[in-house]
Amino acid sequence: MNTGNEPVLIIDLAKYYGGADVRVIELARSLHGKRACTVAALAESPLRQRLEAEGLKVLPVPYSRSDPRLMFFIYQAIKREGFRVVDAHNPQSQFWGHLGALLAGGVRRISTVHSAYRLEHNNSMKGRFYESVLYLNRWTGNRFIAVSEAVEKYLIDTGIPAGQVRLIHNSLHLSEGDNVGKDIPLLHDLGWDKGTFIVSIVARLEPVKAHAVLVDAIAKNIERYPQLRCLIVGDGRLRDELEVQVKNLNAGKFIHFAGFRDDIPILLNASDVFCLPSLSEGLPYALLEAAGARLPVLVSKVGGMAALLTHMENAYLIPPSDVDALAEGLAWMITHPQEAKVMGQAAFNLTQEKFSPARMIAETLAVYDSG
Repeated sequence: MNTGNEPVLIIDLAKYYGGADVRVIELARSLHGKRACTVAALAESPLRQRLEAEGLKVLPVPYSRSDPRLMFFIYQAIKREGFRVVDAHNPQSQFWGHLGALLAGGVRRISTVHSAYRLEHNNSMKGRFYESVLYLNRWTGNRFIAVSEAVEKYLIDTGIPAGQVRLIHNSLHLSEGDNVGKDIPLLHDLGWDKGTFIVSIVARLEPVKAHAVLVDAIAKNIERYPQLRCLIVGDGRLRDELEVQVKNLNAGKFIHFAGFRDDIPILLNASDVFCLPSLSEGLPYALLEAAGARLPVLVSKVGGMAALLTHMENAYLIPPSDVDALAEGLAWMITHPQEAKVMGQAAFNLTQEKFSPARMIAETLAVYDSG
C-alpha cells in the first residue's frame, strides 16, 4: 500500500509558544509543497500567527482546550479534508484530537510526546490525568514518538510496549543571527552596556521550568557580581507571580521580563550564558538553539539534558530545585570566561554531530507512512 502522499493533520493546541511548536513548524515547513499538511492550532495562539506568517496551512481551532466540541471539530475536519494521518503534540491534542480521529475511522494516529507528563506536573492530579491520556492512546492503538531517550524511557515505564515507541530526537535548523553582540535596541533601552554579564532563559513561564529558582540564584549573586543581569524570554501563567518575586527581592534592575520574542538568535548572541533550571525536560529546543549559538549552558541534570550533556565538558549541570548550586554555577560562569567559552564550543560540536533536521523529518515520515 502506497501511503506516502496521504494528507497529514498535525494537532498542537498550545496556548503559549514553546519547544513542541518549534518541532511542529519544522515539520510543516518541510512538508510544504511536497505533501498535504495542515496544522490545527488554537485560533488566538502564537503558533497560528507564526504558521500563517510563513504561508503554512493552518486550521484555526475556535474552542478552548477543555471544550468537548473539539472532538467533533477534529472529526469534521478529517472527514472534510480526507486526512489519513493525525499527529498530536500535547495532552489536550492527544485527547480530543485522537478521539475525533477514532470517530472518523481509517486514520493512523501518532502521539508525539515531548515530556514526562506526570513528572513535569509534580505528580499532581493534572499530571496524572495527562498520563492517563497516554494510556488511552495506547489502548486505542496509537504509535508514539519520543523526542529524547528520557521521554522514551518514561513511555515504556508507563507500560507502553517498546514496539509502539519510536525515538526521534528534536533537531533544528539553526540561525546564529547577526553578530552584533550586546549592541541591540533591547539592551540599549534597558541601559545594559557591554560590561554586563547576561544570563538568558528561553522558556514558557510554567512551574516545571523553575524560573523562581533562577530568580533566587540571581538575587544571591548580585551583591558580589553587580554586572550580572538576567533576561527572561517567554510568556505564561506565572508571569505576575514571578514579577512579584523579583520586586520583593529588589532585583528589578537586574532581571528583565522580555515576553514573547521573535528574535531569539539575536538575544542568544547578546548573552553570556544560557540557563534552564527545569524540574523535568525532554530535549528542549531552547537548549539546541543556545548550543547552536555556541553559548555556555547552565542547566539542571534532568531528563534529556542529563542524558545528552556531561558536566564540565559541554555544560555545567546542577541538581534541580537547588538555588545554592545554581548560584554557584552562575558565579563559576562569571569567573571562568575562557573555560565557559570552550564549554560552549563543545556543546555546539555535540549538537551538530548528533542532531540532523533532515533525519528528524525522514524518520517522522517513516512513522506516518508505516501501515
